Amino acid sequence: MNRSKKAAWIAGGCAAVLIAVLAIGARMEHTVGVSASPVALSGEPWQVVFGEPLDGRAGKNGNLRITGESGIPVDADMTIEGNRLGVAGLKEGTYTLHVKRSAFAGLFGGKPAVKSVKFNVRDVIEPVASLAELEDHFRRISASREKQGLFGMTIESSSSEDKAAESSGGGMDGHSETNTQVEGVDEGDIVKTDGEYLYAATGGEGVRITDIRNPEKPVQIAELPGSQEFMPMELYLDGDTLAVIGHRYFDLPIPKSFEGGEKSAGSIMPAGGTAVTVRLYDVGNPAKPKLLQEAGSEGWYLSSRLTNGILYIVTNVQQMGWAIEEGRDVRPFTYDTGKERSLSPMETGDITILPGTDGDAYSVITSISLEGDKAGSVKTKAYLGSGSGLYMSKEHLYITSSTFGPWLMRGDGTDLSSTSIFKFGLDGTDVRFLASGEVSGRPLNQFSMDEHKGYFRIAVTEGDMWDEQRPSESAIHVFDAKMKETGSVGGLARGERIYSARFMGDRGYVVTFRETDPLFALDLSDPAAPKVLGELKIPGFSNYLHPLGKDHLIGFGEHTIVTGGTDGKEPVVRTAGMKISLFDVSDMANPKEQATEIIGGSGTHSDIQYDHKVLFEHKGRNLYGFPVMIYEEKGKEGELSYEGGGALIYEITPEGGIVKKGDLTEKSYNDMGYEDYDSIIQRIVWSGNAAFAVTAKDVTAYSLDGFDELGSTGK
Repeated sequence: MNRSKKAAWIAGGCAAVLIAVLAIGARMEHTVGVSASPVALSGEPWQVVFGEPLDGRAGKNGNLRITGESGIPVDADMTIEGNRLGVAGLKEGTYTLHVKRSAFAGLFGGKPAVKSVKFNVRDVIEPVASLAELEDHFRRISASREKQGLFGMTIESSSSEDKAAESSGGGMDGHSETNTQVEGVDEGDIVKTDGEYLYAATGGEGVRITDIRNPEKPVQIAELPGSQEFMPMELYLDGDTLAVIGHRYFDLPIPKSFEGGEKSAGSIMPAGGTAVTVRLYDVGNPAKPKLLQEAGSEGWYLSSRLTNGILYIVTNVQQMGWAIEEGRDVRPFTYDTGKERSLSPMETGDITILPGTDGDAYSVITSISLEGDKAGSVKTKAYLGSGSGLYMSKEHLYITSSTFGPWLMRGDGTDLSSTSIFKFGLDGTDVRFLASGEVSGRPLNQFSMDEHKGYFRIAVTEGDMWDEQRPSESAIHVFDAKMKETGSVGGLARGERIYSARFMGDRGYVVTFRETDPLFALDLSDPAAPKVLGELKIPGFSNYLHPLGKDHLIGFGEHTIVTGGTDGKEPVVRTAGMKISLFDVSDMANPKEQATEIIGGSGTHSDIQYDHKVLFEHKGRNLYGFPVMIYEEKGKEGELSYEGGGALIYEITPEGGIVKKGDLTEKSYNDMGYEDYDSIIQRIVWSGNAAFAVTAKDVTAYSLDGFDELGSTGK
C-alpha cells in the first residue's frame, strides 16, 4: 500500500470512527432530570438535584449562572457535590438558575429537562398568598415532569432520649402500655388498655370493648362497628376519651365553597376519595361508648402521635398537576363535625410550600386536643412536600421525604437518592415549620431518627448493596437546632444496608447485614465528631433493637446460614429460624452477644420484626413476649411446613440470659397446615397478675405466674 493510499485509509478510518462515536453519542444522549424547590429560606442554601453529576467548574465558567428578577446576573455562592448544587449568599427576592448542557461532567453531557429554574428566597416561610399562586406551582411541576418524561417519587421538655424500656410499667400492680420509641409520646396501636377494660381493633372491622377486671371471666361488653365506609386502623386511649383512627371512603359531591373560605376551582372530589378520619368517643361508661366528634383529612395515613393531651395525625395527599386542567381544586380537603363543616378545601392561609421540595403531594398535619376546656379543638395545616417517615419528641415533629426514581439513577446506575428532613415546633394544637435539612441516602424507619439535647440524629444507607462497583454504605448524621449539620460518621459496612437502629442518649447502635450481622456501637456524645467505638459480627441480623437498661440490648430478628461460596460461586444466605439476641454493650469498644435463642426453622416469623408495638413487656417480672408463627423445613426440597403459632414469653436478664417462661403456641390451628387469621394472637397485654392474648375474635387470660389459662371471651 503506497503512502497516499495509506494516509487516505487512515484518515477515512479515523473519520469513520469519529462519525461512529458521534452517532453513538447522539443515540446515548439523554434528558437529565432536575428537582428543586421554588422556595428557599434565607441563610440556608437553595438545593438543586440533577440526574447527572455536574462539572465542578460549572459555576465559575458560566455553564450555571443566577440572574435576578430584572434578568441581570447576580453573584451567588455555588457549591457542587456530584449531582447536587447548593446556592447561597442571596438576599430575599426572585431569581432564576440558568443551566447549559455543558454544565454536566459526562463525556457527551446531557440535555437538561429545563434550561432555567425560577425560585424565591424568603426571610420567613409564609403560607401561600392565594389559590392562583398554588395553582401556578402545580402547573410548573406538571410542565417540568412532562419535559422529563419521568417521575421522581417520595418513599416516618425532655429530649427524646430513648427511654421506652423504662416507661412500660414494672410493678406487680398496674397494666401494660404500648411499647413506644420516646417516653411521654404515645403511638397508636390496635389494642389499648387502662387495666380494667381492653379496646381492640383486631378484627379489621370494628372495635371490641372487653371487661378484663376478672381474668377468669373476661366479657365483651360493647362493640363499635366498622363498615365499608370506615375501617379502624389504630387506637388511642386518653382518660375517658377513645380515639379511633381509620380510613373513610367518600363518594359525594363537594361544595364549591364553604363559609369563610375561598372559591374552589372545582366542584367535586374524585369518586372514591379517601380521608384519614379520627372518631372521638366518650368511654366514661365503656359499656355505652358515645360518639363525640369526627374529623378528617383527605389522603392516606402516614403516622400519628399523642403527647400532652394533643393528638397529631399526619397524612399524605397526592395532587396531580392535571387536576387543574380538569377543573379540580388542588387544595387538600378536610372536615370537622365539631364545627359542622363538611368535606371542603382548606383555606390557602393554612397551606405552605416547604423549602427544598419540588413535588405535587402534601403532608397534612391535623392536631386535636383531647383534654381540658379545649377538648375537641381541631387545627389543620398542609405543607407541600409529602412524607415517607416520621419521628416526634415532646417538643418537635420531624417529617422525612426520601426522593428516588429512574431520573435519580445516573447513567452508570449510581443511586443519587436523598432525604429531606423538615422540623416543626409543637405548641398545643399549633404546629409551625422551623427548619429543614438534607442528607444523601435513606433512613430505614422511625428508629433511624432521634432527638437528644437539642440535636437531631439520623442513620441512613446510601447506594445499592448489590452494586459491586459502587457498593452501598451507611452513615450517621447529626444536626443542630437549626438543622445545620454539625458532624457525621460514614463508611459503615460497605455493600450492606441498615436493618435496625437504636439511639440511647449519647450512644447509638446500628445493625447492617448482607452475609453476617455487624452491630456497630457509636459514641455520639460530641455532636461535631460522632465515632464508631466497636463492632460485632455474628450470623443473622436483628430487625428490632430494644434497650435493657443502659448496658444491654435485646435484638429480635433472623438466624441465618451461609451455603455455597466455592468454585467461584456466590455464597447463598438463607434464614434458619427466628433469633433473639442479648447484647452486652457495657464495653462499647467490645460489644458481645451474651445469649441467643433460636425459634423454629426457615419461614418462622413474628410481627415484632417490623412492628415494635407488638412487644409485650413486664419490667417488674423481666418478661418479654411476642406473637410468632413457627415453620420447619421438611423433605429434600426444603419445603416449609407450618407447625403452629401463638405467642412466646421469655424472662430476659443480664444475669440469667434468655429463659422461656410461657408457651402460648398451639400445634397447627387447622388440618390444612396454614395460618388461620381468626386464631392468630395479634397482641399480648397485662393487667395485675394476668396476661391477655388478643386475637381477631377473642380475648384469653393467662396467669403471669405460670401462664396457665384462666378464662376467655370465646368460652
